[in-house]
Amino acid sequence: MTRNWNDIQWIFEADGSLRDIYVQDISLQEWEKLIDHLNDNFNLTYSDNDKIDKKYVLRYLQDTSGEMESKSLTINLGQIKVNCYFFISEQIEFDIDPKDVNSLNDFEKIEKFMTSISEALQEQVTLTAANNPEFPLFKIDTKNEINKILTEKEASEISRTTNSTSYQISTLRTRLQRKFFPRQFEKKLLDRANQEYRPTKKKNNLW
Repeated sequence: MTRNWNDIQWIFEADGSLRDIYVQDISLQEWEKLIDHLNDNFNLTYSDNDKIDKKYVLRYLQDTSGEMESKSLTINLGQIKVNCYFFISEQIEFDIDPKDVNSLNDFEKIEKFMTSISEALQEQVTLTAANNPEFPLFKIDTKNEINKILTEKEASEISRTTNSTSYQISTLRTRLQRKFFPRQFEKKLLDRANQEYRPTKKKNNLW
C-alpha cells in the first residue's frame, strides 16, 4: 500500500501529548496471546528483563488488593519506544511519543507493529490522540481487511458530521489549557490519573 507522508504527518505533530494505541473489548485470553507474541517477536524492556513475566502480568491484571507492584513494558522499534502499563484486563493500551515519528519509514514501523498485533489477536487495533480511544485516527483490523488512516480533512469532517460537539469543545478546551495554563493543565492530568480507569467499548468509537 502506497502512503503519502504529507497525509499522515499531521497525526504526529508534537503538541506535548502522547499518541495511544488501543485493543478494545478483550479478555485475559487476548492478554496471554499478546504477551506470547511480544516475547517471541520484539525487542523488549520489562522492568530489568528482556521478556515479559506472563504469570505476574496476568495476576496483576486480576489483582484487587492494590498491593502488587506495577511494572511497565517498552517495545523497542528502533528509536521509537512503544510503552504499555497493563492498566485493565478489558483493554490493551500502548503509547508512543509523536516526536519519534518523523518520516514515512517511522510510520511504517508503527503500522507493522499494529498489524502484527491485529493478526496475533484477530482484533481491531487503533491509534488515537491521547486519551481519546473513541476517535481512531488510524485503524487496522486484519480479520476484516481494514487498514485505514484518516487525513486531517477526513478527521475534521467526522467531527462535524457525528454527535461530537462535546468532543470538539473538550479538545479545544484542552488545547487552550495546555497553551495558556500549563501548570493548571498538569494538575488536571495528575487529578485524572487518580480516577478509576475505565475501558472504552468499540461500539462507542466514532467510526
